[in-house]
Amino acid sequence: MSVPPMGEELPKKGGKLPDQRTRQKQAQEFTKAISDALKEELARGSSIKTIMAWTGAGERTVKEWLAGSNAPRAFQLECLFRSSEAVYQRIMLRTGRQPIVTRHKLQAVRRQLSDLAEALDGALAEEGVADTSRV
Repeated sequence: MSVPPMGEELPKKGGKLPDQRTRQKQAQEFTKAISDALKEELARGSSIKTIMAWTGAGERTVKEWLAGSNAPRAFQLECLFRSSEAVYQRIMLRTGRQPIVTRHKLQAVRRQLSDLAEALDGALAEEGVADTSRV
């Protein structure tokens, strides 16, 4: 019995390789997620030319992303993360990570807290309780 040449066999340690169908399905889901996020970005008022400027990709490439036939390369995806809130949110949700709170969300929370503070001040004023927030 001869020793097989190097690289002919997989090592005996570790788990099984992912099934090719599983990888293809994951790739299709990823491509669809990017496509949906870019369509959402276009609905927000961005244009194909804006996405081209963000990534340095050509018009045909961006249209393929929108159609879901191709996904961006890593460096283009990084540019999309930097520039597109929709892409960033979609990928964070797919990976099971919590998106970082954005300025827009913080401003909304601040408005809600301000409204709540005003409502509390109004309720306390009706009760005749002095304002204790400045103590």
